[in-house]
Amino acid sequence: MKLFSLTLTLLAAAVASAQQQAIQVQFVKGQPTLPVQTGKPVENTEFKPTSGSTPDPKSLDVNESDSMKAKELVRQLNSASYKERETATREIAKMGRYAVPALKEAIATESSPEVRLRIDLVLPRAESEDMKARVSCFMLDTEGKFDHRLPGWTKFKGLLGNDKSTRELFAEVLKNSTYHGLLLACDLPANELGAVLIGHYQGIQNRANFPQNNTGRFVNVAPTGPEIAVLAFLESMYADREMALTNNWNYTSVANYLYHADVQAAMIPNRTSKYGVVLKKIIVRWLDSRETGVGTQQAMQFAQQWQMTTEIPRYAAKVLAADTPTGQGYMKTNALMVLGQNKEAKKYLPQIGKVFEDTTLLQQAQPGQANIQTIYLGDFALGVAIKIAGQTPKDYGLEMTNTQDYAKFQQNNYYFKDEKDNKAEDKRKAGIKKFNEWIAKQPKEEPKKDEPKKVEPKKEEPKKDEPTAPLPAPIIKR
Repeated sequence: MKLFSLTLTLLAAAVASAQQQAIQVQFVKGQPTLPVQTGKPVENTEFKPTSGSTPDPKSLDVNESDSMKAKELVRQLNSASYKERETATREIAKMGRYAVPALKEAIATESSPEVRLRIDLVLPRAESEDMKARVSCFMLDTEGKFDHRLPGWTKFKGLLGNDKSTRELFAEVLKNSTYHGLLLACDLPANELGAVLIGHYQGIQNRANFPQNNTGRFVNVAPTGPEIAVLAFLESMYADREMALTNNWNYTSVANYLYHADVQAAMIPNRTSKYGVVLKKIIVRWLDSRETGVGTQQAMQFAQQWQMTTEIPRYAAKVLAADTPTGQGYMKTNALMVLGQNKEAKKYLPQIGKVFEDTTLLQQAQPGQANIQTIYLGDFALGVAIKIAGQTPKDYGLEMTNTQDYAKFQQNNYYFKDEKDNKAEDKRKAGIKKFNEWIAKQPKEEPKKDEPKKVEPKKEEPKKDEPTAPLPAPIIKR
């Protein structure tokens, strides 16, 4: 009995040691695990395909002989002989990835604590070896001819394509086993995926806030380009209003890391990026998935920074449509300023019109200071819309504190004046009604339709047994 207890103790210690050296990839749906290496930088080692690898993942199938051998060794883990159990454990470890199917089959049904512990000892290393072999096949398959069953690849390929750029970035992600747990989370529902991401962001903070390399010094270990790509890809699985990334009331997101050199190179015009077009696809997907006030504001700001001329007004219009927290009218104010100065602004007048009745206070009138008027967000929106339309604010009852052209999109420039016989609120209602009626009368842009293909008339075939009529001689004009 004492010998058995000692064996379990030694095995437990060995399991803990092995799990620190090898990444355990769990394929249980809904329960991906992500090892957090507190205080250690993310590995960035050069990955080389294993010798003898081929592009075809079918070459990794375990043959019948190895399968039978592994099953027999697993059966021996239940032997009454301690020596036989020890020998079987060592032999299974030597088989490496070839023992994975038999080990997984056994762990699903085995009830013996010792057998389960022995399987836990050898399975992580075997799975790590199997993953390395599969990654090798993937990297050698440069033309994307084969179907690779790798964590996250089906979703990644389905949304981003199977071109060279996509495969190269995914291969970079696969090189670091730390990211495999993230890739396994692709198909999770929003709440579970959010929990995985929050855990990973906590790990990033731990890497920055703990002493590195046993020196006692704090070193900020920022996320790598591939890590940011995976995080942005996962966040884009759901709109931000469906998957709020909050932890102890602290909001976190990949937005904090989009200033990375790889992202900047991919998004800013006339720069070259190591990861090509695919990284830009991922970031644009992330931008498009923002729907909250904070998220749409971030999307608009990044679009401005990256000079995305087409997307800037679109994201600004999304800011106007988003629900913003009370007291944070500056988000929509900024969006109105951005739209007002954009040459495509006129087509977004209907979206601006939805803000006309917003009573968020931008400025409060002060007694004795005639130049400070009460201004609501809706007043500013109406003034911006009127200027975009090329009309005069005065025609809609709006006053301007500064009529200079440079001030036409300043938030404190438009207000309704309260007069004895005509109250500001009445003017406001009349002005909004009048401009909405003008918007309704404007011709709507019809989406361009594809021109129907011209159907060529079928040429009649000459009937059999009838001579074909000779072609007429060409007419030559002199």
